[in-house]
Amino acid sequence: MATSALRLRVGALAAVAGLALAGFAAASPAAAEETPAPTITLDKTSFPAGNWGAGFHVTGTGFVGTGDVSISIGVSYGPQSGDGLYQTTVTPDNAGAIDVQVVPTRDAPVTSETDYPRVGVVASQQLTDTERLVSNSVALTITASDVPAPTATFAQVVSPEQLAAGLTLNYSGFGASEPIYYGFLVIRDGEPINELVGGLQQAVADASGAGALTATIPGAQVGDTLAYYVAGDTTGRSIDEETPVVAAPAAAAPTAGTGLAETGIDLGVGTAAIALLVLGAGSVILVRRRAALAQR
Repeated sequence: MATSALRLRVGALAAVAGLALAGFAAASPAAAEETPAPTITLDKTSFPAGNWGAGFHVTGTGFVGTGDVSISIGVSYGPQSGDGLYQTTVTPDNAGAIDVQVVPTRDAPVTSETDYPRVGVVASQQLTDTERLVSNSVALTITASDVPAPTATFAQVVSPEQLAAGLTLNYSGFGASEPIYYGFLVIRDGEPINELVGGLQQAVADASGAGALTATIPGAQVGDTLAYYVAGDTTGRSIDEETPVVAAPAAAAPTAGTGLAETGIDLGVGTAAIALLVLGAGSVILVRRRAALAQR
């Protein structure tokens, strides 16, 4: 769908480097067969979504005493679809053992006991250009929580005229002072009519995880769809939504004799205000869809 196309354009920059879960299932290279595969254990494997707390403690053995070991968290959305959530490195001791506390920053999706998404932790060590040690994968259980989803608020009519003049999108629900990536795309008949409007943009959330984005979007027509994507670079939280482009409400014609001096009410003004509300000039709050996405 069109929004997925937008997500794919910005997803690479919004994601933290890491191993995709597909890599977790890979065995150590054939060249490493002489070296037993390393093993890792975690002291904690269950977390509420959006709250890693103090993280988890990783211990492991079987690595080589030189060269960093990468500890990665990955999420799988299907047999052929995975994404890296977080990665850190640790140096093993002379005996090839690791011992480190890991505190991820990016949110993980709620996992399924029988289906996808799945989240796991793996440790790997690159020995040479062709040799790499890969540990066992430890599954994490991510449960539903009361951490609110990020929200975006439009404060203007989404009409061609308003978009050409400039719109403001207010967002909240991200991390404190988190770098934010965002983009807008105009969709017509199911296809984007141009590249990301103004290109991929970057902002920084305030101390409460909120902020405002402004953009001028020319070329839209009534019947188009405006797709927008807002992603946090640290937490990985995102808003991925679409809104229709509609005709601007017609200005109310002046009406003589409608003012009522004894009450101070002007029915002409009141009718125009009601018309604006009915036609959608009021703020529209759009909450992020939290379903797992097949493309990440």
